[in-house]
Amino acid sequence: MNIRQLKLIRLYLGMTQVEFAEHIEVAPSTVAKIEAGFIAVSDVTRSRVLRKFDVTAPEFIEFTKRMGGNH
Repeated sequence: MNIRQLKLIRLYLGMTQVEFAEHIEVAPSTVAKIEAGFIAVSDVTRSRVLRKFDVTAPEFIEFTKRMGGNH
């Protein structure tokens, strides 16, 4: 999972950075730093996202296509 994928998941869920951070149980500053490109998505953050969200859901895959992302 890269920065763009993490942000697409957040946007798909319709959450602010703070809401998304609470959802995946990380500090809001972590999400902000990832999306700004200051830090990479850590294994811990990746696993928390994947535990809460199915990135293979057809609706999400279609959303990433509409947003111009590669899945």
